[in-house]
Amino acid sequence: MDVLHERCAGLDVSKKDAKACVRVPSTKRRGSFTTETTTWGSTTKAVWLCGITCLPLR
Repeated sequence: MDVLHERCAGLDVSKKDAKACVRVPSTKRRGSFTTETTTWGSTTKAVWLCGITCLPLR
């Protein structure tokens, strides 16, 4: 299978929460990937804190 994109991200927003998943090439082993998934609550405070702590992808 050919790799079309080395880096990708997904976002799922529902009424109760929001989830973000990022997949990037691993720095430790060639040909492997690192995946990180984060979940935030849907309250106003949780969304506001997310805006402060989220960093743009490289």
